[in-house]
Amino acid sequence: MDCDHDPDGEGLSAGTPDQGTWVRLCHRVDPWNDGSIDVCAQIAAPGLTATLHGVTLSVMGGTDLVPFLDGLATDFTGWDGTRTWTTLDGDLRIDAVFGSGGHVSLTWTLTPWRHQDGTWSASTTVVLEAGEQLSRLAADAHGFLS
Repeated sequence: MDCDHDPDGEGLSAGTPDQGTWVRLCHRVDPWNDGSIDVCAQIAAPGLTATLHGVTLSVMGGTDLVPFLDGLATDFTGWDGTRTWTTLDGDLRIDAVFGSGGHVSLTWTLTPWRHQDGTWSASTTVVLEAGEQLSRLAADAHGFLS
């Protein structure tokens, strides 16, 4: 699976690339021809870039990332605590915290489960406006993953 960044390619993106903080899910494939969804996950922060190939977002056509993002967008007035979504394998985790000023901090963490020795982990936090920006991310997820 090739995860080279293709700015014109299909994907799900969030962040502020001009400030060096962004996330991207791209190169959607169905490796087993059963409706499963694998993607490349890329994150960046100042001084950090990380890419994980073959992240399984859903098995046999079911994905709960879209409903997770929809739920965040629906609750744009806020919530208490941290809401978390993770892939079945734990390769990708998203922690959502509602903050002051109507913004949501989404911390995206990559932790490849396939590497038993020398396991690494990388995280970046993207801050979105709880209304329009979060709704746009949820809508883009529908388009990319459905």
